[in-house]
Amino acid sequence: MFWRLILIFILLPGLDLLGLLFCANMFGLLGFVVTVMAVIGSGILGAFLARYQGLRCWIEFNRQLDHRESPTATALHGILIFLAAILLIFPGLLTDFLGLMLLIPPIRSLLISYIQFRFEAYRAGTHFPHSHPNSNQPNSNDIIDLE
Repeated sequence: MFWRLILIFILLPGLDLLGLLFCANMFGLLGFVVTVMAVIGSGILGAFLARYQGLRCWIEFNRQLDHRESPTATALHGILIFLAAILLIFPGLLTDFLGLMLLIPPIRSLLISYIQFRFEAYRAGTHFPHSHPNSNQPNSNDIIDLE
C-alpha cells in the first residue's frame, strides 16, 4: 500500500505537469492562455459543484439520521465529494478531470457500488475477532444442535 501511495503522489503530479506542458505548447501563446483558463474554470466550476453537492449530501445525511436510517451510502458520497474537492484544488488537467468526474452522481454511485463490492469480498475472506479460536464467542464449529 505504501508504494501505491508513493506512485500516486509522484506519478499523478508528473502526469499533470506533462499534460499542462503539452496543452500549453500545442498552440503557443493561445495554448497557454487556453490551458490556464481551463484550469481556472474547472477549479471554479468544481468548487461551486462540490459546495452545492456537499451541502445536499450533508442535509440528506442528517435527514437519514433523524429518521433512524443508515446513512452509509450518503457518507460515502460525502467522502467522494470531499475527495473531488481536494483533486480540484491541485492545479492540473488530470486532477481536475478526475475531480469533476467524481462530482457526477451516477459515476459516484458506480464507484460506491464497486467499493461496497470490494469491501464485502474482503470481509468474506477475512477472519474477524468473533470467529477467532481464542475468542469467547462460539464459532460455527462449536455449536451443537440438540434437536
